[in-house]
Amino acid sequence: MARGLLAPLLVVALIIETQCKNDTEALIHIAYNKLITRRIIAKREIKCEMDEYNLGDQCCKKCERGFVKNITCPTNTNKHCVACENGKEYIDHVNDLNKCLRCSSCDRVFGLEVAKNCTPAQNTECTCAENHFCNSSVPCSHCDACTICESGIVEKQCTSISDTVCGMKETGVTGQAIAVIIVLVVLLPLIAGAIVCYKRKQRGLTSKENLGEVIPKTEVSYENVPLIYTDVDLSSHVAGIVEEMTLQEVKTFVRNHKVPEPVIDQTLRDYFSDTSEQKIKLFQVWYQRHGMKGAYGTLISSLREFKMCTAADKIEEKLKAAVSSCQDGGQSCNDDTEQSQTCTQEGGNSYNDSAERSKTYSRSLEET
Repeated sequence: MARGLLAPLLVVALIIETQCKNDTEALIHIAYNKLITRRIIAKREIKCEMDEYNLGDQCCKKCERGFVKNITCPTNTNKHCVACENGKEYIDHVNDLNKCLRCSSCDRVFGLEVAKNCTPAQNTECTCAENHFCNSSVPCSHCDACTICESGIVEKQCTSISDTVCGMKETGVTGQAIAVIIVLVVLLPLIAGAIVCYKRKQRGLTSKENLGEVIPKTEVSYENVPLIYTDVDLSSHVAGIVEEMTLQEVKTFVRNHKVPEPVIDQTLRDYFSDTSEQKIKLFQVWYQRHGMKGAYGTLISSLREFKMCTAADKIEEKLKAAVSSCQDGGQSCNDDTEQSQTCTQEGGNSYNDSAERSKTYSRSLEET
């Protein structure tokens, strides 16, 4: 009898235990869902306005353009936002920053100038200076000097966003010019031969046998004999070179070699009270842009072309003396050579070396 009751009791107990377990899990699940729901509701309740931002569980005010916050969470923009320093700092948007941005500068060395000054609510605006143009995207960070047309023909003027467009000179040769050239080609050898024969007759050396062997040669003038000098590094001679030039001559030289006008103006302002330093710095700017190779030849030929023959002669003498001293001392000197053009006789300038070579060459013709 007892055994018969035990089995039903065990079944009842098992059913009760299962029911209790299910009820407990259901309660736990309900409590968890309620907690999640509360958190979602809490998050939904913290909704900030357009001019605010969320910081944890609170809304903070954003500062207007030209202002930044001075506390962690501003609630009053009049008290908790401070202005950027005019002319030095700016912030151009509504923000939650605590530090202003630094104003940009328009560097004249890069061909730039100020279009609009910096304000607390707007950064500096730069534009290309006069005779400069910009190839890069806006805003431009570097402007190049406009091209100067060597032909003198400008098809399109330089603008702030495009370079000069140059035209080409017509190189066609007219029939009259061709005729003149042919006449000169035919007559010059005959004239030169006649001069040589005349000189030989004066010396009693003319004979029928050697008349047919005469090689016509043109007379050589001292004005077209090239002078060959050693090409040297000018960096250690800059002070000596500009000592022989006036400030106006230095400015003319660098300006004709495309040193940007803003760079020239800035250099003159930087050394306003020192003319010697102005000349040195301007010459160094040109030399850095040109480079050592060929700089000596460019310097001498340009000075003569610009009618600065006296300065060219004195600089040549100085540099020849310096090179000779360098070679006599056994130091390493640059062996590259450059030819420099001779000056015309305008202004009373003369070149002894060229004249001497001309005389020697003439004597050799006479003795042939």
